[in-house]
Amino acid sequence: MKNRSKIAVIQFPGSNTELETIAAIERNGMVPISHLWNEPSSNLDLCDGYIIVGGFSYEDRSRSGIIASLDPVMNTLKKQALTGKPVLGVCNGAQILVESGMVPGNNGFDTIVSLSENKRVRSGQVVGTGYYNTWCYLKSNKESVSAFVDKSDNSLLRIPIAHAEGRFMMDKKLQDIVETANLAVYHYCNEDGEVINDFPVNPNGSIDNIAALGNVAGNVMAIMPHPERTYIGDPIFRSLNSFLNSDDVFSYKALNYESKKINISPFKKSKKTTELLISMIIADNEAISVEKCIERLGKTDANIKKYLHLEIEHDGALDIENIYETDVLFNPSKEFIATNVDRGSGSRFLVREKENIEGRKMKETLQKRFGFNNVTNILKGTVWEINSTEKQIKKDIDLILNSHILCNPISQECHEY
Repeated sequence: MKNRSKIAVIQFPGSNTELETIAAIERNGMVPISHLWNEPSSNLDLCDGYIIVGGFSYEDRSRSGIIASLDPVMNTLKKQALTGKPVLGVCNGAQILVESGMVPGNNGFDTIVSLSENKRVRSGQVVGTGYYNTWCYLKSNKESVSAFVDKSDNSLLRIPIAHAEGRFMMDKKLQDIVETANLAVYHYCNEDGEVINDFPVNPNGSIDNIAALGNVAGNVMAIMPHPERTYIGDPIFRSLNSFLNSDDVFSYKALNYESKKINISPFKKSKKTTELLISMIIADNEAISVEKCIERLGKTDANIKKYLHLEIEHDGALDIENIYETDVLFNPSKEFIATNVDRGSGSRFLVREKENIEGRKMKETLQKRFGFNNVTNILKGTVWEINSTEKQIKKDIDLILNSHILCNPISQECHEY
């Protein structure tokens, strides 16, 4: 009889659900091994598989999963995945796998997919955005080669979701490849197993109702719902155990897909808009976290500042002072309007979500709740300011942009500001 497989439970600062994950691993015949992000990565060599748990790693600063995806431990997981060891990322763990490029596993682990803001759509209308917590049904893709599918079990899974950025996004060409190669391992469906691309069956607007996405080799999967929170999710863990006890020969495969580079265009402000830069009264921990991550990546001396950027389109004069008093645009307890901001010798980049969900929500709140009907649109973004020594600045900017820490090119756009 084979020894029970050891599964590392990977935790970052801000992770949670490790206790539920440990229970699910034990319940399905494996041995959980807790592993913190800053423990020696060599400890992971002794494990047979890996699960990155859910939560809010690094408080989702900059973007959910991005800072953890650049942590040195992820390089270890990439090497282990190449040898055939399975890696599962749940919720925030899924976001980390997507940002790290381990899913869907392109050559060189390029980032070619995004997990973006939830967008609940019914009959073509957006009926909700943001964090959403509910129970949903999942249907497995029996054509998938994933280690996390029990092909002998045709029952649906009913498990919970709890996330704000769980919408799988990719370009149309990659979408076709994902479908042809059966990389979508689980789809959201209704209680009858029907895959209906409409809320509430599709709880977050994910393309093709994708709830879990795998790699070509089948040993890595990113799943947004939480199978560890209920015994009904056990088939995923049982399948993992079966995979580890299989004598099948494994051969790692990767996609050969031309990844998108960040296309930086100059920012052009419309004459019919009011532009605002908003800064923090208190310490900006998000900027500090990004700065420390960049310092670890390239041993640079780059200094990072962050501003909320709003571009308000309006008809006629804008009663901006009264709009401020609604607290819709910013929180005056910790934020303020920045004026006469000197960038010095640094560079600035404006990053926006391509779909502008948060800006549209602000506009609709001002119109419907407060009666500011002449506000016709609000574009929301983040201005990142990078300061460094003049000799080092170009090198630092190239490092920062290529790391994708500021911008995911699939779901976001970047402008020189």
